[in-house]
Amino acid sequence: CFEKVVKFLNKNAYIQTAIFGTPFCRSAREAFGLITRNAGKIASITYVSGIVLFVGKFFISCLTTGAAYLVINREMGEDLYSIGGPCALIFIMSYFIGDMFLDIFDMSTTTVLHCFVADEEMFDGDECYAEGKLRDWLDDFEENERKIVARID
Repeated sequence: CFEKVVKFLNKNAYIQTAIFGTPFCRSAREAFGLITRNAGKIASITYVSGIVLFVGKFFISCLTTGAAYLVINREMGEDLYSIGGPCALIFIMSYFIGDMFLDIFDMSTTTVLHCFVADEEMFDGDECYAEGKLRDWLDDFEENERKIVARID
């Protein structure tokens, strides 16, 4: 549990360092403050992006395994005792390769979210650099999440 918290703060500190060019410890403190002040927005987007990442990894693995199954079955289907073993190995390998590629997507999603939240805090209203459609979408998303949470309670 402690390791996950440290990795989370470390990732966000690196993002803050990249955005603002501040030293690591200061960036870690500022990232922690930014996250605590905007916990709802960051938690909801992080949750949704986590689901998208899992579905993406699973889709990549299934698609790769399906294509490999067709090729193996056509090329050497009679020579193998079972196609299941090679397909299972391909599924595992493609999952890890998909994970590596989608980690880049995860980092970029988190970075864009940090930029957006920092932009909202630094500038008011029309002075923000964030596009109006993005602001409207995130506001609608946050409002819908509040309605869902209210229904659950």
